[in-house]
Amino acid sequence: MSTEQVERRRPGRHASGQSTNRRRRWLLPTAIAGGLAIIGGAIVVVLNLTGDDRKVDGDAGGGEQATVISTDGATVDGQKLTTALYIKANNVKVTNTTVRHSGAFGIRVFAGFTGTVIENTEVFCGRAEMTGVGNGNYTATKVKVHGCTKGFAHYAAAPAIVADSSVDDQPYKARYNFEEPGKAHPTAGAGLTGPVKASSSGKAWPGPENTGVPVGTDLTPYTGPYAITQPNTVIDGKILTDCLDIRAKNVTIKRSKITCKNKGGMIIRVFDDVVPDASLLVEDTEIQGQAEGLGLGFGHYTMRRVNMHTLNEGPRVSDGAVIEDSWIHDLIFTDEKDHQDVLQTTGGTGMVVRHNTLEAFNPASNDPFNAGFQLGSETAPILSDLLVEDNLFTGGNYTVNLRPDTKAEKVVFRNNVFVHNSRYGAASNEDLPGVTWAASNIYAESGKPVTHG
Repeated sequence: MSTEQVERRRPGRHASGQSTNRRRRWLLPTAIAGGLAIIGGAIVVVLNLTGDDRKVDGDAGGGEQATVISTDGATVDGQKLTTALYIKANNVKVTNTTVRHSGAFGIRVFAGFTGTVIENTEVFCGRAEMTGVGNGNYTATKVKVHGCTKGFAHYAAAPAIVADSSVDDQPYKARYNFEEPGKAHPTAGAGLTGPVKASSSGKAWPGPENTGVPVGTDLTPYTGPYAITQPNTVIDGKILTDCLDIRAKNVTIKRSKITCKNKGGMIIRVFDDVVPDASLLVEDTEIQGQAEGLGLGFGHYTMRRVNMHTLNEGPRVSDGAVIEDSWIHDLIFTDEKDHQDVLQTTGGTGMVVRHNTLEAFNPASNDPFNAGFQLGSETAPILSDLLVEDNLFTGGNYTVNLRPDTKAEKVVFRNNVFVHNSRYGAASNEDLPGVTWAASNIYAESGKPVTHG
């Protein structure tokens, strides 16, 4: 097996009589461990062909074969790859390259690495469910992707700049700033163009790398009932293809994928209003709405490390609900009357929303939705004991929108980060009696406090 080598210019080194932009490709007869080697006086980057990396999200095989770039500043130029291209380094450049692959990704930039530039490159997906280029923190120019369900993957915590590029010959452009001419109060924000500020907890923001079904989990079809009436039921490692009614105590769903559409209804409904002790724990799970339905509700549930997407709205948040370390994104418009919120509460007490990525903005279509969090007390006497902290919010008309008639008590927003791409502002009515809006709520781009007005 040969290992392809691509030259990287040594910083500060200028060879007499040669262009500083020249790149040379090397072919070696045997594989070499990843890293640097010196060949003929040139510093090169070893592109390591590996078949034993961890299984990639959504990959049904036993580990995706990949060419791995693990040296900062590497350049991949003029290559023809039949493996995925994994980028696990900073400031990598990929140019004039073709990737043909049938795994989960064509080109994948791993979490925590920034500065990747991809130019004049084509990705051909051998499986329709593939992602062409992901998961974020890259700039793509004149990149063509063919045959993938998702051409370019990116999200608020790991944004991308995509220009002069296409998916199946249709133009694609990613934008993280919202512009709509004619609005009375358009946002003044410049939009998100680079990595966001870190979470105050020091943990990575939730996204594709750390939510949903853990890598390596073997899923099998679920054959049990979808109306759960047996206390202490555990559903683990399953593929579920219908919506769920929870009518029992201490139900657990973990390491599973739920695909369901329920127009106007819940994908998972906890009937705590009918069965007083009904409760649910859902962890490390993917919930896909097939463009219809609301994610989860109403109360007495805990949701952790959940990847929820492709649905009309996210969870309803009521008594005793806890949402942590989850990623809710890619809401879907189905009707002009849609009033879409990532989270919504209409009253209740004893709720926690902590360290989530909550995206009420679609950077591919430039659409903000109604709100990242819509709050009110219209169906309960009061909204009380609600803690909202350490979340990454995007989009919305107002990103956080409190109804002016909300009866609030001990509602606290602190240490949240806001991308400045709403229609009108990061928050409305945050100075209501009973609401504490801390100066630690800041804008992602500037780090400045989100203040009233």
